[in-house]
Amino acid sequence: MMPDAAKKGLLALLSLSGARLTSAQSSGRPGHGLVGYPIIMYQPECAHACRSALPRSSIPCDIHLNGHHSSTVSAECLALSEPFLFSAAWCIYTHCPDENVAVSTLETFWETELVGRELNQPKPKYTYQESLALVKNDPPTTILPKRAAFNRTTLVSDESYTAAWNGNTAFEYTEINHQKLSLIVLVTGAGIPILLSLLRFIPFPATLVDQFHGYIIEPPLFGGRHASPILGLGLVPTRGQSLFILYLIAINVIFVAIGYKPRQPNSWWEHGLWEEILNYVANRTGMLSFANLPLLILYAGRNNVLLWLTSWSYSTFLLIHRWVAILCVLQAAIHSALWLHIHVGISQDHSEVAAIPYWYWGIIATLALVLILPFSLLPVRQRMYEFFHAAHIVLAILSIVGCWYHIIYRYKRQWGYENWVIMASVIWACDWVLRAVRMAGNGVKRGYVTKLGDEYIRLDVPGLNCPGHAYMYFPTLTWRVWESHPFSAIGVSQLTGLETCSSHVQVPEPKVIDSEKAIGLTSVVTAGETSSSTSPQEGDLVAHTTKIGVSFFIRVDNGTTSLLAAHAGKPEGISLVAECYNHQSVLRHDLHGGPTSSHPNLVVIAGGVGITAVLPKLAASRALFKKPVGRRTLYWGLRDEGLWLFKAVEDMIGGCEQHKGEPKEGKGDRQNHNQTERKWGDVDVHIGVGERFDFRAVIEAELATTHGQGGTVILVCGPRGMADEVRMVVTAHKRKGVAVRLVEDSFSW
Repeated sequence: MMPDAAKKGLLALLSLSGARLTSAQSSGRPGHGLVGYPIIMYQPECAHACRSALPRSSIPCDIHLNGHHSSTVSAECLALSEPFLFSAAWCIYTHCPDENVAVSTLETFWETELVGRELNQPKPKYTYQESLALVKNDPPTTILPKRAAFNRTTLVSDESYTAAWNGNTAFEYTEINHQKLSLIVLVTGAGIPILLSLLRFIPFPATLVDQFHGYIIEPPLFGGRHASPILGLGLVPTRGQSLFILYLIAINVIFVAIGYKPRQPNSWWEHGLWEEILNYVANRTGMLSFANLPLLILYAGRNNVLLWLTSWSYSTFLLIHRWVAILCVLQAAIHSALWLHIHVGISQDHSEVAAIPYWYWGIIATLALVLILPFSLLPVRQRMYEFFHAAHIVLAILSIVGCWYHIIYRYKRQWGYENWVIMASVIWACDWVLRAVRMAGNGVKRGYVTKLGDEYIRLDVPGLNCPGHAYMYFPTLTWRVWESHPFSAIGVSQLTGLETCSSHVQVPEPKVIDSEKAIGLTSVVTAGETSSSTSPQEGDLVAHTTKIGVSFFIRVDNGTTSLLAAHAGKPEGISLVAECYNHQSVLRHDLHGGPTSSHPNLVVIAGGVGITAVLPKLAASRALFKKPVGRRTLYWGLRDEGLWLFKAVEDMIGGCEQHKGEPKEGKGDRQNHNQTERKWGDVDVHIGVGERFDFRAVIEAELATTHGQGGTVILVCGPRGMADEVRMVVTAHKRKGVAVRLVEDSFSW
C-alpha cells in the first residue's frame, strides 16, 4: 500500500501537471459580440491588475486538493479565502480611487470577476465594501514572500501591480485592434464593390468615362492576356480588378504591422518583449485569417448578394475569391508557425500543449486550408474537375470545423472569436439554401442528348426556363450524385425577336434526333419538346405553344460530358436537376450585353459553343419594337468540326434562305470558302469556319459603320484567346474616346 504522504505528493504532482496542460485554455461566461464591440476584457483596469498580481496559486484551501497547493485554484476556494478577499480589497482601495472608479463598478467586478468568469460560480464570502471595512481594522504592512503560503492579508508590490496592469491593458488594447482591423477588412471588402458600382450614377462625361475604362479598368494588368492563363497556372487580372486586389493585399499586410502597444515589465510574457510581440502578431494573423473566411466564401457564392448589388461580374468575384483565399491561407500558416515557434523555442512546452484539443484542431484547420490551394490550381480544375469540386468542399468544411473547435476548446465562447466562423458558416449555408430553392423550383427534368459530330452534343431539356448559366446535377449518370457541373453556354429556345425568313414545318410527335441524321433537320424546342422532321418546305408553318425549353450545346471532353455523350439518341433521356443563374444586378440592367440608349448598336463575337450564350441576348435586344433601334451584327467563328454545331443552331432558330454562300470545311479563299453571310431576322450574321476573323478589322469596320449613330456594345463569348484579342482592340478604341463598351460573357469556376 502507498503511504498517505506519497499519495498526497502524487496527487499534487498530477494536479500540477494537469494544470499546466489546461493553463493554455481559458473558460468563462459567454460573451456577445466581439472584444471591444461590446465585450470588455479587463475593466476596470486597476481592479483586474490587483486580481492578477495576487499569488492565487499559493492559497491553501481544504476543499482544494486536501490542503495542497496548485497553480490553479477553484472559484469556491477563492470565494471563501479571507486572506485573498482582504488583500484584493486593500489593493483595489489603494489603486482605484473613488473619483476614478465608482464603487458600484467595483462591486460589480467583485461579484462577477474576482473569483472567476463562470456563469454559476459562487459569490465571494464578503462584498467589496464588507471586505474593505474588515481589512481597514488591520491593514497589511508586508508583502508575501515567494513560495510562502497565502494565509494572511498581504500587500501587492508596485512591481507586481505594474507588470499585471501592463499585461492586461496591452493585451486588451491589442485584442480590440484585432477586431477593429478585421472588421475593416470585412466591411470594406464587401462595401467597396457596392460604392464603386454606385459611381456609374454620377453623370461624368461619357468620353471621360470611356477613356478612364480604356486606361485604368479594362486592360490586363500587364501584357495582352486576361482570359488566357499565364503558364497554365492563373489569370492576369484587369487593371481595375488589380486595384481592388492590391487594396486587399495592402490592408492585410499593413494591418499585421500596426496597432500594438507592447509594455514592459509584463506579467503575461515572462521571456520579455520579443515573446510579447510574437504573441501579438501571431494572434493578429489568426484574426485576419478569420475575417477573410466570410469574405472569400461570400465572393465564391453562386448566390453572392454582391452580384445583385454591384455591376461586377461573377468571374470577377471568383478571381478575387482566389486572391483572398491566398491571403487567408498565408495568415493561417503564419499564425500556426509563430505559435509553434513560441512553444518550441521560447516557452519550450510544446509537448504539453500539443496534447490539448485546441492545439490539434488548429493544426487540422491550418492543414485543410493549406491543401485547398494546390488542389484548386487551374490545371487541376480543368483536368480533374470532379476531384477539385469534391476536395474543395471537403477541405473547406474541415477547415471551418477545425477553426470552430480551435476557438471553443481554447476560449469557449467568452470573447466572441467564434463569431467569425459563424459568419462564414451562415453565408455558406444561405448560399446552399438558395441553391436548394433554385433546384426545387425547377424540379427534376428529363434531358435528351443529340450527338453533333465527334466533338459536340446538344442537351435539350423541355419545360426548363434557364436564361443564364447553369449548374447541372445528373443523379443517374454517376454515383457522385452531389456533384454539379457548370455549363457556360445556354440557349433559350424561345428566341422571340429572331424571326427568320425561312419556312417552318408542323411539329410531329416528339423524337430524339439521331446523330447520323442531324444535318438538315429542324429541331423545334419552343414547344417544350425535342422534335425532328424533314427539311423545311416553303409555305409550311411552325406550331408554337406556351411551354419553354432550353438547349445546351456542349463540347465533349473527359469526365461528365463524355458520359453524357454516351446517352445520345436514347429516347428515354436522362434525369437531371438544374440550378439556373442570370447574375443580373439591380444597379446595372445592361450587364450582359443588351444595347442601351447611349449604346444602341450591338456587335456580338462568338466562338464555338459560345453562340448559345449570346443568342438570347440578340433576341432580347429587340424588346417591344418591330425593329431594333440600332444595328445588330453577329460574328461567329467555328472550327472545321463545328459545322455540325452550325447546322443544329441554325435549324433550331429557323435558318434563313437569304444568304451568300454556305459554310464549308477546310481552308481556302477567305471569301469563297471560309466565310459566309447569313440573315437571321434583322441580325447580320457572319460565319467563319476554320480560321479566326481579323477582329481588329471587324471591330474597326463596325465602329465606322455606326459612327454618328450612338455608341456600340461589343459582346464577346468564346475561347480565351479570342476574348483577350477583342478586349485589347476595344480598350484601344476606348482610349481614343470612342463610345464603345465591352461585355465579356465568360463563365469561370
